[in-house]
Amino acid sequence: NSLANTLKENEQARRRWIADISHELRTPLAILKGEIEAIQDGIRPSGPEAIASLHSEVEHLNHLINDLYELSMSDIGALNYQKNSTNPVAVLDATIDSFRPDFENSGIALKFLASKQVRSNSILLADGARLKQLFSNILKNTLRYTDSPGSLIVEATTHSNGLTLTFKDSAPGVSEQEIGSLFERLYRVESSRNRATGGAGLGLSICQNIVAAHDGSISAKTCEMGGICVTVVLPFSQSTKDVKPNQGEVV
Repeated sequence: NSLANTLKENEQARRRWIADISHELRTPLAILKGEIEAIQDGIRPSGPEAIASLHSEVEHLNHLINDLYELSMSDIGALNYQKNSTNPVAVLDATIDSFRPDFENSGIALKFLASKQVRSNSILLADGARLKQLFSNILKNTLRYTDSPGSLIVEATTHSNGLTLTFKDSAPGVSEQEIGSLFERLYRVESSRNRATGGAGLGLSICQNIVAAHDGSISAKTCEMGGICVTVVLPFSQSTKDVKPNQGEVV
């Protein structure tokens, strides 16, 4: 009975996943079709504004397909991880610096807290490019969904077994019931996430896969600042002692 219930749940999840993907792909295609037909019928002039609108929908569709492809490759273990002796705090610091202009333009104050000891002693066996993608996805979530004026506080701390990174942002937040669904694929919180301002709902699912590939964990909870607190824990690996900076391990 337990096996039958599990198989039933998996089948329902598969059908829901296919339905969600179909819906996500149909929407931008329907918009593109409508706008192109309006231009063909002479209802809308074929000017720079129309071209920009079409380009925006194509970009949205392209991002969605790329995310779906990457997520599917990650699920079947087809993504290569070039793991080297890496300092995740340095990767995070560089990623934050690249996002600072966007945060300033959005009216969101960005602060990164990490002691000198944490910055210099946090060496893990990790893929720096994948970690940058992980941090970028989390920062993009704050940019998309945090009200202006707002704030984001990122903090890095170490403990005996690894490194903990926390991302705390200001309102809007989500309910306790919705927190548990944030890492589900194609999930959006309707009150704050929509196609006009948000993504496809795949960013945190990709983050979860990247963290899992590094034997870590990622979780979310409501934040005292009014938004969401995302916590990433990356364990120290014994093998980092034997890995030199330019050596790599393909997984």
